[in-house]
Parts: sequence; C-alpha cells; structure tokens
Amino acid sequence: MVSGCRTSGVISASSAIFTGKCKLVSIHAVATDTAATTIRVFDNASAASGTEVARIIVGGSYPDTAEFDMHGVICSNGLFASISTGSNQGTAVTIEFA
Repeated sequence: MVSGCRTSGVISASSAIFTGKCKLVSIHAVATDTAATTIRVFDNASAASGTEVARIIVGGSYPDTAEFDMHGVICSNGLFASISTGSNQGTAVTIEFA
C-alpha cells in the first residue's frame, strides 16, 4: 500500500517523468475528442524504449477516460511516457509514482 505519491502533473506530449528507481502507482488519461491516443509508459528515464510497463488507448468516444491502478509496479530506471496523439490535441495524462 502506498501512503502518498508524487505526480507528473498534467502532460499532453511524450516526456521523461522521473529518473531512478520508483513505484508506478497509477495512470490517468482523458481524451476530449474521438481521435485515438496511445499512451505507453516505460521503465526508462529518457526514452520510449526498454520495458513497456503499461499501454492505454483513449479517444474512442467523447469524452473518453481511463485509469490504470498499477499497484506499485517497481521501475528500476525511471519513468518515461510516450504519447501518440494523432489528431487528438486534447489528451491529458497524469502519472502517479512513489
């Protein structure tokens, strides 16, 4: 059980989230139109490579939301979020970690 966690804040483009060992707590996403957006989270501090620990696709309906409870998955290298938005410019993602 995680008693508290940090957040990436709202992001809408690929981004390095954290460098170093951490626990991935949850991922939240909301898309504000029907164009599909793929969100992939990697155990990597600087690139969309290595072990992919989660993949979410949102944007099939309006609005579309998703929440993944990651139960404290341990990432050894850090967190990197890859967000492929296509034509969807309104996707907002937060990643919570400890």
